[in-house]
Amino acid sequence: MSEQQRLVEAVELILEQDPRAEAYPPDWRDEVRVQYFYRRNSILVRTPDADRVRQTLRGILSGGDESVQRDIGIGDAPVIAGVVKLEWSGDDFSVPEILEQLDELLEAGMATPVHGLSLCPGSGHPCPATEPAVVSSQSFSPVPPVSDGICCGTHGWDGDGVMVGVVDGGLFKDAPTRWPWMAGVDGDEDPLVKKTIEPYAGHGTFVAGCVRCVAPHADIYVERATQHAGFLFEDEIVPQLVEAMDRGPDVIVCEFAGTTRLHLPMLTFSAFYDEYLRQVNVVLVAPAGNDTSRLPFYPAAYSWAVGVGALSANGTSRADFSNYGGWVDVYAPGTDLVNAFGVGDYLTIHEHPQQTRSFVGLCSWSGTSFSAPLVAGMIAARMSATGENAPQATEALLRFARSQAVRGVGPVLLPDQVCGTPREACHHGCDCACK
Repeated sequence: MSEQQRLVEAVELILEQDPRAEAYPPDWRDEVRVQYFYRRNSILVRTPDADRVRQTLRGILSGGDESVQRDIGIGDAPVIAGVVKLEWSGDDFSVPEILEQLDELLEAGMATPVHGLSLCPGSGHPCPATEPAVVSSQSFSPVPPVSDGICCGTHGWDGDGVMVGVVDGGLFKDAPTRWPWMAGVDGDEDPLVKKTIEPYAGHGTFVAGCVRCVAPHADIYVERATQHAGFLFEDEIVPQLVEAMDRGPDVIVCEFAGTTRLHLPMLTFSAFYDEYLRQVNVVLVAPAGNDTSRLPFYPAAYSWAVGVGALSANGTSRADFSNYGGWVDVYAPGTDLVNAFGVGDYLTIHEHPQQTRSFVGLCSWSGTSFSAPLVAGMIAARMSATGENAPQATEALLRFARSQAVRGVGPVLLPDQVCGTPREACHHGCDCACK
């Protein structure tokens, strides 16, 4: 399938299932790229700027007629401490048109869209690098790469006592009983509809499995952020992050991501960091996206987040779909991974003619969405063995990744390097994952 067909189908699925959503630019079909998604008739502002922006917005909507301004209603709703959402009715102006005028009259970036973000994220095509594929029967019992929790001759590199929160689409409830490495994983239910696996369903289950394959004893909870076609707005995602924080995680994997207007940070995520993460030793890990682009992708591009790109199947080059650039912190495997999935039939989105694929609890999948939880699992595994907190373990692993950076790729981590030792340099004489 051509890139343009893939883009059109993915975007139209979002716009069809969520009538609040719009894509920018309006001629995205011709450009074969969506710069960002936004919610119609809504913008975000910092609380101290709200009155000023509201008054200016009222003037724009009234066309400068002061007699009309008084009758224009602009509602506001708090989103998170320090950020409010302003909403209005009518179709005279689109959100991008409103923001252009606010930039000119006030300050660029003072007001932002309510950005829409995707699971399996890409901005040009907000969908996975691949669709879930059936795994051959001989692969029905995959062995996690560090399943015994032994590394460099010592026990404990297994995530025991560490909590990982995953903000995604929920968990297939049968997965923890079906596969041994999923035992004890908990989460909000990702429902199957009459044994039909909907588009983007099973994503959270697969992500949790990736964490567990590197940190087999970590506690994992998968938050279900209700979404349409793998799509949700930032003001709906941040409350899920706050809810995840209530469970006391050490690491959070946020699987909703995307590009933003003018490539500026999202106000809601910035406020979440200021209000929560800055105060505690919790690390947020996020996928870098699947656009083969160097443009910043949020939340991975935040300096306080760990942005993870994907390696090719042989681990020696960047995956052809992975985003890249100086804002990506590390690259990890993300091509043709096998992990827990649902049991049921899945109708492909991008195959023509469409195929019905029947799954029995596993699938093969590719994307930076799955590289990110491998790194989160490595952080958890290291924490349990060293006693480091999440930021300390993260910095140690990233420092090691930079020491073995691959030319043309960047810093690299492999799941069997949780101890931070190159396999060829391990001299402990043990049955060690680092060999």
